[in-house]
Parts: sequence; C-alpha cells; structure tokens
Amino acid sequence: MKMTLQSYRKMDRNIWIRFIGESINGIAMMMLMPFFALYMSDKVAHFWQVGVVMAMGPVAGVLGSLIGGKLADQYGRKPIMILSMVGNGLVMIGFVFFDGFYPFLIMSSFFGLFNSLFHPAASAMVADVTDEEGRTEAFGLLRMGHNIGAAVGPLLGASVVFVSKSVIFIIAAASVFIYSICLALLLAETLPKNVKAKEQKDSVSAKEKLPSMFTVLVKDKILFLYIITGIVISMGFSQTEGMLPLHFKQQLPALSDAENPYPYLMAFNGALVVLFQFAISKWASTRPLGRVMLYGAILFGFGLLAVGWLPLWFAKLHFSFWSILVFLIVIYGIYTVGEMLLSPVQMTFVANIAPEHLRGTYMGAASLQWIVGSAAGPIFAGFLLDRHLGQILFSILGIGCLIAGVIYLSLDQWAAEAKKKNETLHRTEKATVKRA
Repeated sequence: MKMTLQSYRKMDRNIWIRFIGESINGIAMMMLMPFFALYMSDKVAHFWQVGVVMAMGPVAGVLGSLIGGKLADQYGRKPIMILSMVGNGLVMIGFVFFDGFYPFLIMSSFFGLFNSLFHPAASAMVADVTDEEGRTEAFGLLRMGHNIGAAVGPLLGASVVFVSKSVIFIIAAASVFIYSICLALLLAETLPKNVKAKEQKDSVSAKEKLPSMFTVLVKDKILFLYIITGIVISMGFSQTEGMLPLHFKQQLPALSDAENPYPYLMAFNGALVVLFQFAISKWASTRPLGRVMLYGAILFGFGLLAVGWLPLWFAKLHFSFWSILVFLIVIYGIYTVGEMLLSPVQMTFVANIAPEHLRGTYMGAASLQWIVGSAAGPIFAGFLLDRHLGQILFSILGIGCLIAGVIYLSLDQWAAEAKKKNETLHRTEKATVKRA
C-alpha cells in the first residue's frame, strides 16, 4: 500500500487533471453508450443499420487520426485536446435536435472526427511527463478514471434512458464542455522544449521535418504489425462496448429490456477497473510488456468466447435472470482482468518505441487499430446478428485475440532487439567521433 501511495504522489499534475476530467466525463458518457445500440435498434429496420451508424464515427476518425498526431507534435498537446472536447460537446447537443438514421450517421461522423483528435495528443502528453517505468502506471490510472464512469454511468443511465434520451445527451455535452474548460485553465503544455524551439525557429520547413503518419508506418515495421494485430482486439472491444446488448436480446428472448444483463456487466467492469487497475498496472510495469499483453489477450479472448456461447445454453436450460447474471458476472470478471492487462501496456509499448519528437504521430498511428476495429466490428456484427449468428461472431474474435497475444509477444522481443542494436550503433558512432 505504501508503494502504491508513493506512486500516486509521483504522478505529474497533468495526469491528475486528466484523471479527474476522465472520471466526470466517463460518468456522463457511460450513461448513454450502453443503451445507444438498443435505442437505435428501435428506430431503424435492421441491425446492420445500427452497425453502420456506430461504424461511421471510427470511419470519420481516420481523418482525425491522420492529422491529429502530427498537429499535436507541431502545435502542442493542449490546443488539440481542447478543440476535440469542444467539438464533441457540440455534436452531443446535435443529438438532441436531430433524430433518425441519416442524421445519426452525420452526428456519428463528426463525433468520430473530433474524438480521434483527442487521443493521440492526450497519449503523447502522458508519454512526455513519464519515464518508461512509470508509463504503464500512468495509463492505468487514467483508465481507472474512465472506469469510474463505467461503474456509475450505466446504472444512472438505466433510470433515465427510457424516460428521455435528451437529458442524457445534455448531461454528456455539459460534462464535455466542463472538461474542456478545465483543460484550458489548468493543463500545462508538455510538447518537449527542444522540439518546440526547433519548430518556432524554422516554422516554414516544420511540416517537412515531421514525417506523415504513413511514412512512419512504412519505415517502422514493428509499429505497422502492432497496429494490424491490434485491429482484432479493437473489434472485440467494439462488441462488448456496443453490440453485446443486441446479442443478449437475441439469445435471451425471455428477458425484458430492463433485464438485459449488459448495463450490470458494464457497471461491474467499471468497478473492477476502479478497484484493481492501478495495482495491476503497477504489477505489469515490472514485467516484460510482451508477456503481459499475451496474458491479457488470452483472458480477453476467453471472455469473448464465453459471452458468445453461454447465452445460448442459458436459454435452452431456462436459467433465471439472477442465475444468468451471476454466471455472466464471473465471465466478465475474467474478461475485465484481460482488459486491465492489455490496455495500459499497449499504450506503453507504443510510447516506448516512439522517438521523442514523433510521439504524437506514433500515437495517432497507433489509434488506427481502434478506428479500423471500431468501424469494422459493428458492421461485421450487424451482418452476423441479422442472421442470428452471434456465436460465430464471438468465436472468430475470441480465437483472433488468442492469436494476437502470441504476435504481441514476438513484437516485444523484436522491439527489444532493435533497441539494443540502436544503442550499440549509437555508442560506436560516439566512439568514432571521439577518436576523430
């Protein structure tokens, strides 16, 4: 406990500002998100349309990811984060005034665009103020803040969403605006001074000095393979964060919408992260990243397989609501441990392989895995759920996660070898210069 308190005290002020903001914003957002797919399923004719709406945000987010990281390296982390939050708030207000399939498509697109600007800049800021040993703990703390919202938000949303969706959107928008004000007033800019001075000295050629995200992907094969591998993990997340309630609705027809297990599982997931994320992140920070990602992917994949198949047997054996909930909570606990192992370590891995002056660009490139997975996942799920093939959906993703874990282990080993080789080359060059 003493070591944990010491770790808390060492956290940079910017990390704590973001922790508080993520907690407040997470409560409001998670009031809405667990019920969004169910709400839209009543407004459109097919599940694939729900999937398309949910996928439009990540699709539009590709543009934000292309430019967000580079803008954060060029103009600073703080202004890009504030721009993103203000844009998200305006989009949330838009959901109050527009309704239907096509308006939802437009709102989802803008939401994805603004949201994708935030994460590369925010992740680069964390990398700026932490060393390699402390990054996993810092990313874990921020996940804990977000999951305070995941623990409280769904239960609050369950009491409001069937009365008025407008209230939830207004609360979410207000929280985003408050968060943006806090960032503007309290957050310190963390763009490395040597990078900032260099950009100010030669602003004309600054764009040429910073490579594009595509250039980085072509040159860094480890980053490229990491992103391709992470798409499967991201597709798994996209199901549990959006389409899973539709799977439960199909497979458990005897349960009413109010008895859908999903909001309770989300609340349990958030509570576990709040209670144990920091301790798990601290444990993971002293272990090889590849092994931690392997362990996380195995537990994560097992959880997906279980939530895919168990509801079928619950329905056949006529389990009661409380029996179903208890079994699913146990499975979701295993899934959550995998999630807690994976998420902060993934961000640490990218931060560690990124050059200092390209942290924002690397984080923007890494976010492509979430954008592609979050776009492809709901569409893929909607297509299979329309055909009542939810078990096939979760089987493919669960097995894919197990394979991803093995690949992560190999990537970490390659990254360690590349780092050792570069350090040796650097020492040789310095010795040559001294002799000359």
